[in-house]
Amino acid sequence: MGMIRLRMTSCERFDAALDMRPVDRPPLFYQHLGAAKSILQHTGLTMREGFHDPETFAKLATAAYHLYGFDNVMAGWGDLLIEAQAHGMQWKFPEKDFYPRPAQYLDLGKADDVVPVDPMKDRFWSVPLKAASLMQQRIGKEVKVMGCLDSPLLIVSELIGMEQALMAEYNSPDLVLGLVRKILGSCQAYGEEASRIGLDTIFMDNSSAGGELNSPEFCERFDHTNLRELMASFRAKGLHLVLHNDSIQPYLDMQLALKPKGLHFHLKSVDMVKTFDMLRGKTCTFAGIDHQVLLFQKTPAEIDAEVQKVLKCWGDSPGLSISGGCELAYKTPVENIKALKDATEKYGRKG
Repeated sequence: MGMIRLRMTSCERFDAALDMRPVDRPPLFYQHLGAAKSILQHTGLTMREGFHDPETFAKLATAAYHLYGFDNVMAGWGDLLIEAQAHGMQWKFPEKDFYPRPAQYLDLGKADDVVPVDPMKDRFWSVPLKAASLMQQRIGKEVKVMGCLDSPLLIVSELIGMEQALMAEYNSPDLVLGLVRKILGSCQAYGEEASRIGLDTIFMDNSSAGGELNSPEFCERFDHTNLRELMASFRAKGLHLVLHNDSIQPYLDMQLALKPKGLHFHLKSVDMVKTFDMLRGKTCTFAGIDHQVLLFQKTPAEIDAEVQKVLKCWGDSPGLSISGGCELAYKTPVENIKALKDATEKYGRKG
């Protein structure tokens, strides 16, 4: 396996883990704008400004890297609505500085009017891509800059509303499939732009692949058939996908069959031993430490013990990344984030 260099840049560490090569320690994966309160206070900037201005977006994402020390920055936040608003869903910004919220979902009677969108021509969807270009130029050799995208079916669920989307799968399947196909075109355009600016890895939320939302048959029909086509178009451009699934009944076996570069999931939703055995050696595994209670409310000592348990369960094989189970809560204590980082370095250090 060769010698492991004791000093890797964050970017080198992340790339090695994605390729399932030896690393000096597992990389720490940062999702969206996690633990945003400390970042906003540190910078004096607002989330709302970040949605409108690529420079602000890049400054906030870069501040997260410097404050928390994870091995990537993400050009995408956890609002889930940015692609949907580009296709006709109306959103609103709350009075307090936080993610936008749905104001009005697209009426099903207007589904035929939806057309594929060029992300760079949308006022809001273009912002994270422009910010990614800025970060790639400024810190891309030091830290991994990742794109961020929702899967086509998930975008449909945010465009017309989750409840209406699930009902339409039964009552109007052709309508849902038609919307997914149109949005697939938009996602392919996103991939073209991501490739153009030099990104090589996209984080994609595919949490619709779960038993509480869809049967395996519906997951294949409405979700993965089109996702498989999108992934093929990405690979042709040199882009890799890390699939995220925070479903409480995740179809990780179905997602693994798509051959993504990595799978990110919440450890509380799976049998850790069986899941690690299924994924080890086949794809990079993003092990999501509980972000809802442990990282948010518990102590550094408890976080230290959990990271040690996860790393011991994984063993010495390459291809592991440590992360939160999903975006870190807004007020996650900085000392708990430091504990996650310190424990990963302490127990995961090789060489």
